[in-house]
Formats: sequence, structure tokens, C-alpha cells
Amino acid sequence: MSRLADRMRLECRPARISLIDGPVRVRETLEKTIVQELGSSMSRRELERRVNIACSALLQSEPISDSTFDPSILDDTPIFVADDVATYVCNLPLGTNFADVVSSMAPPFDRFFIEFQHVPDPNKKEQLNAWGVLITTNPDRDAIKRVGGDDGEPRWLLTLLLFLEREKGKPFGPVSEHFIGLAEDGTWFRHNDGSVFWSGQLAGLDAPDGAQQQSAEYFAQYCYPALLAISFLHCQNIEIRPVTPSEKQSRSYRKKHGKDLVRYHVLDIKPIRRLLDRYRRGERSDLRRALHICRGHFKTFAPEAPLLGRAVGTYWWGPQVRGSSEEGIVLKDYRVSAPSEIGRMYREASELVPDADGTTVVRKEPDSGGRGLAAHNRTQNLIAKTVRSMGIVPLSPKEGEPDFDIAWRRAEALFVCEVKSLLPENEERQLRLAIGQVIRYRQKLTSMGHEPVIAVVAAERPPEDSSWNELCENEGIILIWPEIAYERLSNLGQSLDTTS
Repeated sequence: MSRLADRMRLECRPARISLIDGPVRVRETLEKTIVQELGSSMSRRELERRVNIACSALLQSEPISDSTFDPSILDDTPIFVADDVATYVCNLPLGTNFADVVSSMAPPFDRFFIEFQHVPDPNKKEQLNAWGVLITTNPDRDAIKRVGGDDGEPRWLLTLLLFLEREKGKPFGPVSEHFIGLAEDGTWFRHNDGSVFWSGQLAGLDAPDGAQQQSAEYFAQYCYPALLAISFLHCQNIEIRPVTPSEKQSRSYRKKHGKDLVRYHVLDIKPIRRLLDRYRRGERSDLRRALHICRGHFKTFAPEAPLLGRAVGTYWWGPQVRGSSEEGIVLKDYRVSAPSEIGRMYREASELVPDADGTTVVRKEPDSGGRGLAAHNRTQNLIAKTVRSMGIVPLSPKEGEPDFDIAWRRAEALFVCEVKSLLPENEERQLRLAIGQVIRYRQKLTSMGHEPVIAVVAAERPPEDSSWNELCENEGIILIWPEIAYERLSNLGQSLDTTS
């Protein structure tokens, strides 16, 4: 059986009003708008006439979302099926405050997809065939307006993109995008007035503010089961079952569509069903006990270092309890992360730059073209070569990640590197810029759960001003250039190996 993710990988149409709402809700929305604008004193017949006119006008000039979806994103995105969770959410008592239901929602991956198929519709108005939520961590913080005067700020920022499928084989979206802020422990970040950090809007569709808010609240109902599913991922008393489609199914699907069926994990919440049912009956303390924050995480085992000497893949890893009951038990507080998920295979930078003949070209950024770009790319490739010579895989950033030049892992550390060309006349500006950039990358990657992060600045040549070495050392930054890169990185790596 195909999942929503399979069908989205084949085609995902842009959202449009008639697809989002369906004929019934389109008419309901238009009717409410007309009543608000013209009053409720008109006759039912007149109201229906005006709604019909508005429907015809809408269909003739129906807005289509300019927010499109690249299906290839799902090729390397972990996929979770949480049908049981959606069924449970739909049976919660009327008026349940969802902010009080979820526990830790710390993201297990930088990007992951949670989908629901053949389950009750959260809005109870019509039955969808399926819906899914694509969750990514740490969008541009400047894009989200924070309420002034708050004490602190969220540790995580999650973006939730909603996709719907009314008729099987015709998914569309993103329909809406919601933003959620999480506190240090993964629970909902709350503003000083007690409200939760949560906002939403239609994705790429213009609408009046009132309609935007109304639609955001409506579509939030489809996001809540995904948030509860993340909470369940942190519970020991649920089962996360990997599913790999049979070769026969995949062969048939591949023959028809040219793609394999996706692998995914199913969340089975039956082990805590009794506690959840007690919550539904009003015994509210039981859910908190069921959703005790245990901060599990994923581990990836590669062929060269398999689990138990034979198992390869990604597995959910529960927390470890250490100590004795007499001395007190310590629950290890994992910072949820997915270190294997950062970056992609390094992309060799082109050293063939059209105007790199040494002639002076006035540019705002020295490394944006000409000699500067050629020197930058040459230095970057040399650092990548040095990293490979130590038996380490260099990485380039994926879409949505900090725009570092090169990164790599050694022991438990993530190295993130900014590369700069240097001339005597721009050395001061280039190195100041590089230090600011790499400190920012380090901050962002640390907030994404990658710890420790070691910042590296790679210059085309040694700086003429030797005080840069002292400054970088004081700021915890490794300053290198091609001639000394191997020695300095190798020595540091060996010290990490012995202490890990």
C-alpha cells in the first residue's frame, strides 16, 4: 500500500482555494464574509444569490498558491506514520487545551515528515484521504516576530508545512505554514503573558487578515496530531516500528511510477492506551505521567560500525537511567539531535572563474567573483582534500541549513568552516567577516542539537597581522591556511579521539 509520501514524491499540486476548502467550505466562508460586510438582515434567497455570484467570480479568477513543493525533499527525509495518534486526538474531550496535552516536542531530526491516512478528520466536517506535516527546525529567526519584553527566547523554532489529499493520488500543498517556539526542555515556549509561541498563515495565498487568521486556526487542527506524535516519540512506553515495503510491492510500484515505495516508521501507542483513555475520562494527571519527558534520540549505525556487529540503519534510542534508587536516579537529559543528518556530500567548488586573471574588479564582496572567488574556491577545495586525507568525509550544506563553506565530523565534534580569500588591503575586513559568520554558524548548529561545534576559519594565506591568531584562540576558533591545515586539524582531531 502506498503512503501519502509516496504520492507526494510523484506529484504535489500547488494549493488553491477550491482544493483547500472544497465546495461546501468555500460557500460557507463566502456566506460569512457577505453577512459581515452587508449585515444579516437580507433574505435567505438574496444571500444565496450573492453567494452564487461570489462563487462564480472566485472560480474564474481563483488564486493559486505561489508556494510550491519540491518532491525530492522527501527522498532523504525520515517519515513517520501516526494514524493511531490522529484517531486518539479526534476522540479527545471537546474543549481540550492542546497546549496542556503535549509534552516535549524537541525535534528528533532537522527535517522529518509525519503523515496520517484513512483516519477521522480533526475538523469533523469532511473526510480527507490523507494529510501530512513536514517539520523543519530553526527557520530564519528574523522571519518570526517575537513579542517584545519576553525573558529569553525559544531554543528551537519549528516550521510546520501542511499537505492535504482529498482524493487519493492528488495531494496538494503546502496549504498552510505554522511556526512554533520550544523552550529549553522541548516544551512549548510561553511568552511573559502565559501565551504559547504559535502562529500560522496560509502558504503563498493572499487573503484578508481575518480570513488568514480563520484559515490558520482551521488548519492548525491538522497539525496538532503531528505535535502529539513528536511527544510520543519521547516516551519509552510506545513502540516505533520500522516498515520496509516488500520487494514485490516495490518492484510493482517502481515499474509503474519509476520510484521505490518509501520506508517509514509506525508509531504504535497501544502500550499507553489505558493511560490515555483515563485522560479522556477526565483523569488529567495520568497523561502527564504517560508523557513524562524522557528525551530519547535517534542513532545511526553505518556499515563500518554496525549495531551489535550486524545491524545497519537508524534506530530510536531510549534514555539511560544511571545510579541506584538509594542514591537517587539520574535521567540523562539528551539534547535531541541527528548528527548524521547535517550536510550532504561535499560539492567541489569551481576554480575556473571568468575574470580571475588578477585584474582589479570593484566588488562589494571580494569572494563574489574574479580573483577573490577563484582564491576562495581553491582554498575551500584544498581544505576538503586535507579533510579527506585524514579519512573524514567533507560536507556541503543542504537547503535550509546555515550557509557554511565546508563541514566535517570527527569523534563527537562537528567542525564548521568559513573560507576567505586574503589581500593586504582587505585582510582586516575579510577576517572580521569570517569570524562573525563562523560564530553565527556555531550558534545555529548548536541550537539544532549538534554538540560540540568547533568553528574554523580557513584563509587563503597566513594573515600579515599575527594578532589574528591570538584573537581566534581567545574566541575558541581554529585559524588555518592550506600550508598548516593538515598539522593543525590532525593534532586537534587526535586530542578529540583520545577524550571521546
